[in-house]
Amino acid sequence: MPGADPARWWALAAVSDDRPMREEGLPVRVSPSQVEMLQRCGLRWLLTTRGGDKPGVGSKDVGVLVHEVAAQSTDDDTARMLRAALDEKWGRLGLPPGWVTERTHEQAYAMLDRLAAYVAEARAQGWRRVGAERELRVALGRAEIRGRVDRVEQAADGRVRIVDYKTGSSKPSRDELVHHPQLGCYQLAVEEGAFEDLGRASAGAALLQLGKAANAGVTVQVQQPLAQDEDPGWAAALVADTAETMAGSRLQATVGEACRICPVKSCCPAQPEGRTL
Repeated sequence: MPGADPARWWALAAVSDDRPMREEGLPVRVSPSQVEMLQRCGLRWLLTTRGGDKPGVGSKDVGVLVHEVAAQSTDDDTARMLRAALDEKWGRLGLPPGWVTERTHEQAYAMLDRLAAYVAEARAQGWRRVGAERELRVALGRAEIRGRVDRVEQAADGRVRIVDYKTGSSKPSRDELVHHPQLGCYQLAVEEGAFEDLGRASAGAALLQLGKAANAGVTVQVQQPLAQDEDPGWAAALVADTAETMAGSRLQATVGEACRICPVKSCCPAQPEGRTL
């Protein structure tokens, strides 16, 4: 019978190629958001960044739209103005009429209301926005940190803080925030001259929770400056280790809470769905 010969069963085949993904000495592109993903599960990072992720739908698309409105706004825009900008773009989502869409629209309004409240609070504390959706690119050894940042702020003393907008329903704990990989990468990039026109003094980095993870008031999760950490070099060591892992030939499949919503479980040998692999 066709396929009866075990020699033709792909699941029993040997590894076809064990060479590293990047040859020795070649630079490795490292995205701050991917550093966090790789730390959680190397296999998921590999598969989702190579086309294994599902197309963006629903709440993910709404989050992208909120980011776009935020990037195109100014700190003088009111919540009403932000809502109006959202309404102009809302039709692009192609959501069907009904109460679900109406509720999603209201949730997007709430995200922008939180953004407006944060801007007012930040200005009162002396922060000034000096960039939005600004490109980040800096070389650090073999790693080339590249990406875009949602918001760049500067204090009166010239120090720079990167703020990342989060539109999801989960947030890191206080302990996780201390060495949050994405924020650490942002700070490291600042110190290495990614924004040379603004200087190299980092004032920390922050996650601004706009989605369901936000509390009743403004929810800003701030990571202290690297220089004030007990181990100021933790972010540099993390980026270097991440670059080597990304360039290597082996990646770890890590079982954890994130497995529950992993889009590539069927390809993971650590899960029942992908155990034949």
